[in-house]
Amino acid sequence: MTPLPTKRGYSRDFTPHGDTGKRYLLDDIPAGLWSAVKTKAKRQGLSLRALILQLLTEWLARED
Repeated sequence: MTPLPTKRGYSRDFTPHGDTGKRYLLDDIPAGLWSAVKTKAKRQGLSLRALILQLLTEWLARED
């Protein structure tokens, strides 16, 4: 597993190409889970955007 990015704020590791970047809203995340994720990300100095994009990238790279 690739180490997670250590940058906070807007990560330049994942930049949209032109104006093709997309938004996705995920609702009804359990409050306790979201709180724990935010707390751990802050403690580790990670932005939530970079964390989510890294997890998606790793998932795509896995063999089916």
